[in-house]
Amino acid sequence: MMDTALLNISLLARLLLSHLLADFVFQTKLMVQDRFEKKWHSKWLYVHGIIAGLLAFIFSGAFDYIWLFILYTLAHTVIDGFKSTGKDDLKYLILDQLVHMLTLLIVWVLITGPFRIAGEFQDFELFGTDVWIILIAYTLVIWPSGILIGKFTMPWRQDENKKEDEGLANAGLWIGRFERFLLLTFILLSEYSLVGLLIAAKSVLRITGDKKASEYIAVGTLLSISIVVITGVATKWILDLGL
Repeated sequence: MMDTALLNISLLARLLLSHLLADFVFQTKLMVQDRFEKKWHSKWLYVHGIIAGLLAFIFSGAFDYIWLFILYTLAHTVIDGFKSTGKDDLKYLILDQLVHMLTLLIVWVLITGPFRIAGEFQDFELFGTDVWIILIAYTLVIWPSGILIGKFTMPWRQDENKKEDEGLANAGLWIGRFERFLLLTFILLSEYSLVGLLIAAKSVLRITGDKKASEYIAVGTLLSISIVVITGVATKWILDLGL
């Protein structure tokens, strides 16, 4: 069994969940568009930074480290400010998230573990670590993965949008979210036959006579399934470690 007495994995999980909620749930498309249009002059850049810092502060429970989360808020704002000067594409999304993960790790090691800068951190036990890890998994597959798939398929989606004149507004968005939610649930429950059934059902429903449209759908579907499978397998592996 891995010795995690000095690491406080629960705190790391809560910090990660707070970041995912701030960046992908509570940050709307209009907020992102305004940031890229007005860059450092966008009010949403600073509102989002405050939301990210506040969520991290609340989820961490490290209320004696308020100054650290003020610094984290500033860092988050600066990172997103520089991102807004670039392109709203897959490359910048991945780079932005990697830098955010680095800042979260710095906050984590400064609060807990052998590198902490104050006394022993008194954690709270609202939920067990397993619950936070499962919440992270569901948040990942429902929100960030949808944005990742959208950025990856953007070149092909622009071609398809020119031909699309029917269909319910945002139907594809919600179908994808429910699909990934169900797939992750089946994987965590080890109901792999239901995973196959869901994939088969979607394949039948998405049949089209347009070759380009079919290939576009296939790319998005395979990427979506791959993300959920990797997330599900990784989540089960982490849970089995008994952190």
